[in-house]
Amino acid sequence: MGKLQDVCVTGGTGYIASSIIRKLLEKGFRVRTTVRNPDDKAKTGFLWELPGAMERLEVVRGDLMEDGSFDMAVEGVHTVFHAACPVFINPEGDPQVTMLDPALKGSMNVLKACAKAASVKRVVMTSSSSAIRYDYNRQATDPPLNESVWSNPEYCREYKLWYPLAKTLAEREAFAFAASVGLDLVAVHPSFVVGPFITPVPQSSIKILLSLLKGSEYPNSRLGFVHIDDVVTAHLLAMEVPEANGRYICSSDVLHFSDIVDILRLKCPKLTVASRCSDRKGDNFHHKMDSTKLKNLGLAQLKSVDQMFDDVLKCFHEKGLIGDYQ
Repeated sequence: MGKLQDVCVTGGTGYIASSIIRKLLEKGFRVRTTVRNPDDKAKTGFLWELPGAMERLEVVRGDLMEDGSFDMAVEGVHTVFHAACPVFINPEGDPQVTMLDPALKGSMNVLKACAKAASVKRVVMTSSSSAIRYDYNRQATDPPLNESVWSNPEYCREYKLWYPLAKTLAEREAFAFAASVGLDLVAVHPSFVVGPFITPVPQSSIKILLSLLKGSEYPNSRLGFVHIDDVVTAHLLAMEVPEANGRYICSSDVLHFSDIVDILRLKCPKLTVASRCSDRKGDNFHHKMDSTKLKNLGLAQLKSVDQMFDDVLKCFHEKGLIGDYQ
């Protein structure tokens, strides 16, 4: 397969990134992915088990905090999926060090490498709906949030929403840089991602869901939910459709976590599902997310909340993370 089919995915051991890699391999692409330590087989071994990996996957080193770390990784590829990002919801220590610096500096390191590589035609950045939905004075009667809306950094700082702040600042800086150098940048904004996973251990959103099935308290949060399959499809459409541009919300229904634990109780009568709501404030406000732009790009039907939770529970059970739950 020729060079025109070569793509790069940053952060290959992550939940979304690994799912994108699997789909790209299924579609016949040659894939290069970056990880901090390619020799750590405990973290990277599962990637080599993917169909087509032995023939068409390359795993190379890439460190978000290291200048020039992605230069070789993006050389010779036509599309770069920048999915690597720290996802600690409540980072320990200084959030500037644990969350903000890696997100901002990491994105710039990747984009600078892409700007230097003559082969790169488009960068697809994994942003988040959290870069859209946070602001003061949100009302239930407001129209659905679309891609023209940005989260308010001051709101995020006030309520210590470090992940939304990192995503918002990193994306704004990314688009400003891309415009200054003529780089074709498209951003995908998933909401809370649910569904099967291929990583050795649960990560990010999946880790939170698993804690709910073990009696942990549930977040006092209201947000959109989306199936991992739809997130992967959105990323591939952002690569494949020439007219793709700007930002794309990828979100199904908006629910409070109290609704989620109700769903889990019905689906998991044999498990001790979380019953106490966190008293943390800052992201429990009524809103809707508008995925019309993504649907017009080619993802006409987003999977239901019921489907996402059926699929993730089946995956938990198959991986031995939960016992008999029905």
